[in-house]
This record gives sequence, structure tokens and C-alpha cells, in this order.
Amino acid sequence: MKIIFINALRVLMLFIFIFSCGISCVVYEDTLVDWWIPVGVVLIVVIATIPFYKGWIWLTTMDDKVINCCCHLVCVGAISCVLFLGGNYWFADSASAHEEEVMVQNKYIETHKKSRRVGRHRYVPDGVRKEYYLQVTFENGNVETLHVSPSTYNKTKTGRSKILTLQKGLFGLPVITKGL
Repeated sequence: MKIIFINALRVLMLFIFIFSCGISCVVYEDTLVDWWIPVGVVLIVVIATIPFYKGWIWLTTMDDKVINCCCHLVCVGAISCVLFLGGNYWFADSASAHEEEVMVQNKYIETHKKSRRVGRHRYVPDGVRKEYYLQVTFENGNVETLHVSPSTYNKTKTGRSKILTLQKGLFGLPVITKGL
């Protein structure tokens, strides 16, 4: 019975890791922050909690210090990233909401080939997938590339302004709540 419980916890930890990474990526797209700020916060949390690396022996089933430290880095890093970015996004101050007019500098489409598996080692083309982006300039001069929906992409003209609603997040990072 104990082995089944431990294996269930391992699967749950894998699910939590994948879920945390996915949610972090989605929330990062709507947060106006340089990449190094969340990475720095995650590294600080991981380094501050590194003395607890032995707590991962149940997951790795090894006493190897390097493997347990790597497991600690990956698991705690993913969870702290979703807590930092998600907390900033979900607990944004609605009283600080303001509209900001941005100038659309460029708009472009990235096309990616899709394939499907038809055999053991055989894949065939299965169409294309398109991703839509707007490159905008904020009032303070910052230039950001924003991932948008096809309808927003089609409604937007290059060289024209667009109104975005921004809120101040829990940790002070601005988040886009409307306009994309």
C-alpha cells in the first residue's frame, strides 16, 4: 500500500510541475516584466530553501546529493514561479486600473508546420499553425511584443494607437487585463 501511495505522489508531483510551468508561461505573456526578474526571484527562493534538499528523497529514492538538489531546483523553481507570477496577476489591485494608449509599431504572423504521427517512426505534414503578434510602444518608451488573438490582430492597424487596460500587480509588476 505504501508503494502505491508513493507512486501516486510522484505522479501528482509531475502533474504539479507541468501545470506550474504552463500557468507560468500563460501569465508571463500578460505581465509586463523583463525575463530576468521572475528568474531572479525563483533563484532566490531555490537558493534560500536548498538546505531542505533531503526532503526530495521520497521522490528520487536516492541519497545522492546532486540528484536531490536538481529535483529541488526543478520542483521548487516551477512552484515558486507560478506563485510569483500568478500571485502578481490574480491579486492585482483593481483600484489601480488605468488605460494606456500604445502605438502599434509592427504586426506579424509566425507560421509553424504541424505534423501527425502515422507510424512508429513516421510523421506526415498536417497543415500549419499561426501565431499572431503585435509590437507596441508604450508611453514611457518601452517596446513590447504581445501575443494576440486572430480577431485582435485583424482589427489592429500598424501605425495606429490601441488602448490597453493595465493594473498594478500584487508585487508591483504591471499586468494587462483588457485590450488583447
